[in-house]
Amino acid sequence: MQFQNKSLPLRAGIALLLAASAQDVLACSTCKCGDYTITLLGAEKPYSGRFRLGLDSLYRSEAQGAGLDRQEASEFRTTLGLAYSLSPDLTLAAQLPFVRKEIESPNLARQEAQGLGDIDLTARWVLFRQGGESGRHLAGLRGGLRLPTAAQVETGGQKLDIDVQPDAGALVPSLGGWYGYYRFPWFATVSATFFKYGEGHQNFHGGDVALVSALAQYGISQTLALQLGIDARQSGKNKFSGVSDPDSGGFLAMGFAGVAVRLGEDLLLNAGAQLPVAESLNGEQDEDPSFRVGLTYDF
Repeated sequence: MQFQNKSLPLRAGIALLLAASAQDVLACSTCKCGDYTITLLGAEKPYSGRFRLGLDSLYRSEAQGAGLDRQEASEFRTTLGLAYSLSPDLTLAAQLPFVRKEIESPNLARQEAQGLGDIDLTARWVLFRQGGESGRHLAGLRGGLRLPTAAQVETGGQKLDIDVQPDAGALVPSLGGWYGYYRFPWFATVSATFFKYGEGHQNFHGGDVALVSALAQYGISQTLALQLGIDARQSGKNKFSGVSDPDSGGFLAMGFAGVAVRLGEDLLLNAGAQLPVAESLNGEQDEDPSFRVGLTYDF
């Protein structure tokens, strides 16, 4: 079932609910604890020619280090996303983030920066359909490339700390797989992705990251769905000029709870929160809850 005929309200309603079935990036710009493109790419079975426009806002905070070296950081990220399905089996997407960050040290010194972040390009392929186009089980591959588009922010002719820059300014290829189960009112998806980080601004080299994300959704009606999920991340330590940061990397799992609401036939509102549920992080690291709200519109 491809939902190509939007004049059928039931099919359109199911498709729209499934499209909002997973969260965007609920994590920092380097660690990405979550499948950060699935909302834009769409968790439903895509149809050829679909163009989707998305806008997401995320707030998160974290702390690293101890004593006089402790640093608290907060981030507000708004991302414009565009996705187009060339066929029922291939969807291409681009995400353009605008980021505002702030860091504070124990001596109450603050730094703030804002600007364009690193742009993400992503492709998703459907390689398996059980039962053809109307099947309940789909699976495939996904690949991506993060581009070093973020400029470095300066004040007084001096570049601000890398931790407050809008993004790392690094080239990051990624590759992974995904699986989806579709039987309204239930939906479930699992994805695994590996990110290979290159060197970015100020000789910063993010640790490579392996992600596993799982999410289940129950549609209470054609206009309202509840979501629960978990995201697990294993990452290497970050490096500065070849020296490892002891307060970086390790294992983190975060639980997600959210809601998706359909407004009209093509507009979706989704909101949720992500909380740490298990961790084995290196050194001194504290990950706080994250909150997000987003809109997507299908043309």
